[in-house]
Amino acid sequence: MVAGEINPIPQTGITRVIGLLELLEARGGNEDGYRLAHDLNYPLSDMLNVMKAAEVLGFVATPSGDIVLEPLGKEFIESDINQRKELLRRRLKELGLFSYLVRLLRGQEDNSLDREIILSHLAMLLPNEDPESLFSTIVNWGRFAELFGYNKDQDRFYLDHE
Repeated sequence: MVAGEINPIPQTGITRVIGLLELLEARGGNEDGYRLAHDLNYPLSDMLNVMKAAEVLGFVATPSGDIVLEPLGKEFIESDINQRKELLRRRLKELGLFSYLVRLLRGQEDNSLDREIILSHLAMLLPNEDPESLFSTIVNWGRFAELFGYNKDQDRFYLDHE
């Protein structure tokens, strides 16, 4: 994935990625992805999404169906919660999609936009993706990293950490 290029992100929760990293660490940092899916009783498609998400974030490599914990993933696992949030926030800002959204929100007086506007941007940027699902994943990852927030009552998506 090229830095700055806007690509879709795997639609899975960040807690699943963290669980994968912790399990990999406990198993020596290297595991067969198919065996892991079987051991966890995960459908293979779910496991592949989690693996891809961890890979997009730079936490693992996935050669030939294996999952290998990368140094950044090991650093993440060995960090406390605040360090994890900071590390993830830095990684997200390096991804084209998140970088685009940060710039978009910074361009607003109150660093926020209505959900519908964000959905329309997502639909234009990634027309082959479901904008609702993508938005949910962005909010999930962004909230954990304290990069983005979403106020459901006001339907506002906002920049959380500046």
